[in-house]
Amino acid sequence: MMMDESLEDLFGDETLPELPTLPNLATVPRVLVQSTDNALVSGCSQKLAWSNQGCVASIASDGHSVTLRNLFCSPVTGLWELSEGDEAKIIALVHNGNPLKHLSWSHSGTELAVTDILGNISVFSLAIAINHCTVSRRCALGTEDNLSAIVGLSWLNQDRSLPLHRPAVKAPNGQWSFMGSRFKQSGPHNPHLVGEQAGKNKAALVTITRTGVIRMIYQGPDGGRWLDFRGELQNISTAADLCTHATMCADKDSSMLVATYSISKHIRVYKVVVDWSGRSFIIEHLKIIADCSSHSQDAGEGGLAAGLPYPEAQLYHLEIVSPAPGIRSKEDSPPLLLGFFCNSSPRDNNPLMGHSPLTSIVRWEMTCIKPTLHPGFSQLASKRSNASKPSELQSELIFRRLPEIDLNSIIVSVQQLNLGTTLAFCLSNGTVEFRNRPGLDLLPPDNSPDRASSLAQVGLEFLSGSPSIIEALAEAFVMQFQISCSGYANYHDDLSATMQLFQNEHMREDNFAKASTFLKPFLSDIHRIISVNVDFSGDTKTELYLRNGLHQKMLSMQLSLGYRGEQQNRSLSSKVALAILQLRWATLTFAMGLKTNPPGIALPADAELRRTETVRSFFSVISWTLSLMNYVVDELFTLAAAIEDNSVSEDRTANYDAVTDKISELNTPALALVFVSQSRLLFKYTFRFLRNLGVEITQQRPHHPTWRELGSIFSKSPVPLQQFERILAEVDASVRSVYESEQIPEAERKDIEKCMLITGSVSPRLWPAVEALLTKTLKSLREEVDVAELYFHDVNWLGLSDDKASNQWRKEHRLDVIRKVELSKRARLRQCTRCCSVMEDTPPPNWTAGLLVNMWRTCVCGNWWMSMKDEGQNRNRNGSGRR
Repeated sequence: MMMDESLEDLFGDETLPELPTLPNLATVPRVLVQSTDNALVSGCSQKLAWSNQGCVASIASDGHSVTLRNLFCSPVTGLWELSEGDEAKIIALVHNGNPLKHLSWSHSGTELAVTDILGNISVFSLAIAINHCTVSRRCALGTEDNLSAIVGLSWLNQDRSLPLHRPAVKAPNGQWSFMGSRFKQSGPHNPHLVGEQAGKNKAALVTITRTGVIRMIYQGPDGGRWLDFRGELQNISTAADLCTHATMCADKDSSMLVATYSISKHIRVYKVVVDWSGRSFIIEHLKIIADCSSHSQDAGEGGLAAGLPYPEAQLYHLEIVSPAPGIRSKEDSPPLLLGFFCNSSPRDNNPLMGHSPLTSIVRWEMTCIKPTLHPGFSQLASKRSNASKPSELQSELIFRRLPEIDLNSIIVSVQQLNLGTTLAFCLSNGTVEFRNRPGLDLLPPDNSPDRASSLAQVGLEFLSGSPSIIEALAEAFVMQFQISCSGYANYHDDLSATMQLFQNEHMREDNFAKASTFLKPFLSDIHRIISVNVDFSGDTKTELYLRNGLHQKMLSMQLSLGYRGEQQNRSLSSKVALAILQLRWATLTFAMGLKTNPPGIALPADAELRRTETVRSFFSVISWTLSLMNYVVDELFTLAAAIEDNSVSEDRTANYDAVTDKISELNTPALALVFVSQSRLLFKYTFRFLRNLGVEITQQRPHHPTWRELGSIFSKSPVPLQQFERILAEVDASVRSVYESEQIPEAERKDIEKCMLITGSVSPRLWPAVEALLTKTLKSLREEVDVAELYFHDVNWLGLSDDKASNQWRKEHRLDVIRKVELSKRARLRQCTRCCSVMEDTPPPNWTAGLLVNMWRTCVCGNWWMSMKDEGQNRNRNGSGRR
């Protein structure tokens, strides 16, 4: 810019002095200004919360309703989407229309705490579906006022160990080793347990009000009743003593560290011990930090002198981080107190502020120091009689202020990851920053091919979206949900899911073979990392297998990765997982519903009637199990024919290739279901209950109509139970014989079992057993079975065949995956969020109790149900609704 000639003498230069660069505050959206102003006035105003179960709860723009949304797999495309949202009307009714202020999920992700502007607190639970909540604790209306508003809320930890993930390192052989260790969560903990299960405490939360009242709200021992007690952190003498923000964390000695920020701009820190027996708090005041505002870091032209506080610095978020285990050292990191200050209101664009940052993070490290006496005291005679020994002196908590961190953005969310060793900052510009614990340094990609410690370091990052006012990260931290500044009421999804990106690239028809090359090493590595034993060829107690939830989770992942929508054929690996998961459910159903009372115990008067009703409710599950048995035998006959048709049947390699090609052509899991030890174990355990039912039919109740109907179900099966049990016994003996004759070590046996389970293909090492089954066992079975009747037996409802009849059945019918009955088109449905199976939205029958009631709350794959509210959602299953 050229100056006017008349001003040359005044400035003595031809150019104007360069002004410092200012943050572009004029472009800050109005909704961000409003959100920041609300955060400056009071803490505990989180309008969006993401449960680690996959449910997103958000308060509407008018503050009078809460919407629940959830991730789910689309039955049309097989890709993950976010639901349109279901308004939880019960929340508004419980709070009697009071404006809602804060949402917080418990650590388990199933309890949601909701507060309003008057300090009323209610708790809701996810019970029957992930998008449907029920009242767990109803707030008492009319007992609170504005001074009772909540400014701090935190859930207590569970009394159990959690993993600390360390950087993954690639070994010279190409395998990645995932190092980690477990650390027990610090207390306090709710002393009451859920069903007397160790490490599963009932829910409890702590709140702090504007007047400094601390309150414990927890579930008591009797049912779901909630109890509470209170204490006072400080006496409020003036309005300046009122709290605006509060935070708390667990300390190593099972106490709590509590920090409050008042209108007088003072931070007060307390140590709080919970006395559960006396239902009271023991409160110790530790520190008052008067000078807690952010300071300028350096002197700048037109700015402030170095070290002076910003005149408009206001705290909008207060966070205290628990002591964290050291990653690179054995010493734990001390507690960390973080204050997030806004140095200039986003509504102002004042050039006089110079180049002041929009946000400054002020940090204090709280170090515990044990005082010691000077050596000179040992020379005093009085020391031996009066002075305290060094070990008897109380420890002192030292607050050390660390250098500030400046950002030109508002931080809208702070989350602690990996036991507090990493912090995630969601910024108002739509980005997410990951910082380490010690110095809050950014964790950028290090581009190391042999080491990975975070998603960012392997090249994955959140998609940069539009400026946002509210953000939340999922528990796995591969997904981000954002409410954009472009409109509070109009939600703009900004989801980045690693697996969805993979499916978009590789799960299409043209690249499905490429996807298969990824799935095998991926699933194999997960089995190796978790150390799941999949070899049940020896003597294994079925009850121990059924109680191990890791097998269900692994099969659920395998099932999901091979799913591409209802109208697309599943991969062979996915079919194996589907059959085993459903067989596992049938086994649990029979084990829980058909168990008999021990001898000598008197039966109730209605025991006979209840057992008859239970057996009748199992008719469809029994029919499904028999259909699966017939499907396996029919497919085995087809594979046996492949050997007979092979012109060089004497060549074992050629026979193996012929069978393998036939399995790939038919995409059938039948042979794998016979040779995988998990499915054999479940088949044998299930048939034990069915065999006992057969005995009851013939010996005890031959004339009862219910039992006669059950007898007809057994008689319609082309393959008798005894014949299939013979197949399982011979395969079991053949597999053991191969393992012993070839002296296959235990580690290799586990690899063989794992490979068969993951791929659905039988190992070449077991070909002698396969050949014996297809050429000898089935040859004798063919003479005892009506092959024509078996061929025409209806197995379309199993979902394991890819022929036209099965595909047409899937288009025209809906099967309740729990009860194994066909559903009407008008039935209200629940849909599994992962495998897209459905069940009728109805409560469990009367005979379900204990474990079986909990089983009805989740799908056979172990994942949540989502309620399908209207016919529009049901139409989406046929591809005519919303993508």
